[in-house]
Amino acid sequence: MVLRAALTSLVFLALPGIAPAQSARLDTHGEIAVSAHSYAPDNGIGKVDLTFAFPLTRGGRLGAEIGTYMFVLPQKRPHETYVSLTWDNRWRLGVVRPAYDFVLPSVFEEAAPLLAYERAEYARAYTTTTAMRQGAVPWGLSYTDDREPFGWAVSLHHASKGGFSSASVAARWQTGPWHLAAAAEGIWDVSGGYDGTNAKLGVTYVQDRWSLGLAWLHPEAENLPDALALTGTVAVSQKLSLSAFGEFTEGGRDDAYGVAAQYALTDRASLSLAATQWRDEGGVHLTVTHRF
Repeated sequence: MVLRAALTSLVFLALPGIAPAQSARLDTHGEIAVSAHSYAPDNGIGKVDLTFAFPLTRGGRLGAEIGTYMFVLPQKRPHETYVSLTWDNRWRLGVVRPAYDFVLPSVFEEAAPLLAYERAEYARAYTTTTAMRQGAVPWGLSYTDDREPFGWAVSLHHASKGGFSSASVAARWQTGPWHLAAAAEGIWDVSGGYDGTNAKLGVTYVQDRWSLGLAWLHPEAENLPDALALTGTVAVSQKLSLSAFGEFTEGGRDDAYGVAAQYALTDRASLSLAATQWRDEGGVHLTVTHRF
């Protein structure tokens, strides 16, 4: 925590002296969501998935990023905070996002943030969930190539506070209407013993007004059963779309699924109403999302 705070301070102290003319070039991407739901006891949750990036030199090759992946509940703020130096917007050094999170996010992220939080271990990196649940601070190095049609990422992490090391790789590829994605993450304990592998593999078929997606999730390092993630979306009009989604586990031990209607308020904001089934209980979610 002290090292992360020191790096954050260094980034901000460097700005005035290194790149005063560039300080206005702040790049913000991600989203913020606020959701009311019927699951007790809290009945509300917020989600913040944001990254702020800015150059540290006039040429822009050296830069910095500060971001977070956080859920906001009444009594707690489970999160991971990212602080890194960047080079060419590809190399990152510091507390970096794991490559595993580069592809195939949870099918519940947009319409049911509560389930995205409660079931984060199925689709998110162990590196991320351990930071969220246990306060681990995984420092590392990553490389990301986000170009089309083929993008990929790789990352290495070590968390003294958390007691693990990890390595992950991810890739996505688009060819015509087909979108393919895959990721794998390996986990080691402090003694070097191997703790397991997380993996996911997915395909989505996208047309102008509808899409279908299927992904296999293998959260071995989280001691959870394998799952199939399914999602389908159809655009009813320019602003209104309907979707169905779910994660179905081996033997039906931990299934969750739902349907949703999403209405575009603006080109960056949307309102969704979802009904879900989880742990033998039905729930309703009303979510407003703003994208940057």
